[in-house]
Amino acid sequence: MSVAAVASFAMLASCSVANSEPDGSGGGDGGENETLNVVLTQEPPTLEACDANLTSTGVVVRSTVTEPLVERNPSTGDLEPLLATEWEQTGDTEWTFTMREDVTFQDGTPFDAEAAAHSIDRAVNGDLGCDVEGYIFGDDDLEVEAVDATTLTVNTVSPDPILPLKLSFIEIVAADTSADEKVREPIGTGPYAISDWQAGTSITLDRNDDYWDAAPDFAQVKYQWRGEGTVRAAMVTSGEADIALGLSADDGAGDLAVSYPNNETIALRFSGQTAPLDDIRIRQAINYAIDKETIVSSLYPDGDKVAAELIPEGICPMTVILSSVPLILYMCG
Repeated sequence: MSVAAVASFAMLASCSVANSEPDGSGGGDGGENETLNVVLTQEPPTLEACDANLTSTGVVVRSTVTEPLVERNPSTGDLEPLLATEWEQTGDTEWTFTMREDVTFQDGTPFDAEAAAHSIDRAVNGDLGCDVEGYIFGDDDLEVEAVDATTLTVNTVSPDPILPLKLSFIEIVAADTSADEKVREPIGTGPYAISDWQAGTSITLDRNDDYWDAAPDFAQVKYQWRGEGTVRAAMVTSGEADIALGLSADDGAGDLAVSYPNNETIALRFSGQTAPLDDIRIRQAINYAIDKETIVSSLYPDGDKVAAELIPEGICPMTVILSSVPLILYMCG
């Protein structure tokens, strides 16, 4: 399902936005005083890196404040180097990763295999109850070892051909990050560092001048949040914000609204517990009778398409648990 966003929604490091003027409210020409103002649907409950799989947390933290070893290309689904430059399976249950050199955390400490090992260990093997542990790894622990400053080995309980994909969900934090408790404001290697969090009001990020990759265009990013879509849209149309997320066609964004592709799939399914739906032939007949193309084009006219299955292209099946009940309607953007 495509979700409308006011202005252009892209990585902040290369973002261009509507309603931007070089007066501190937007722009993008690299001026030191420029601030990108973003309005979210809700305040993140935490900025803890191991909970970055929570949408409200990840939209601020992932690849902005912190970064993973590898990152999945949203268009192709391919894994691409980030803090790790290469990786290979070096045994039945072992993967070896080569760390990127000359990278520092926002506090000035160097990034190395030890920091990567610590981040994986606290997120997967610890007792923090991290979202990424339950969502991606379950009960199985990982054996991680920093062989040297640039070499990391990760061993799994049983052979795991998609371990690099799983590790793309783990954000890397500084080696001295507590392993016993979650932190409110993580220290990462990303293009922005957390400078101020006024609970209930706003979160401000400042550009990391020592970032290892291309410098982001904006010197500062300020996040606010409003629950009503019409309010978020009005903040952009009035010039109060540059980007608003999670808008529908009815929120009043007008020509400023754009839709962007994502991997969300919407599905309807029967319980299959009561007659006549307990007969698979009945469920199949209903499935074939539904005009999916008309439904999708009517409800989602911005390029969404009927999906052949619950898992759209580029998404790994390990993130979805399928039931025995046939799904009758799929839509993905």
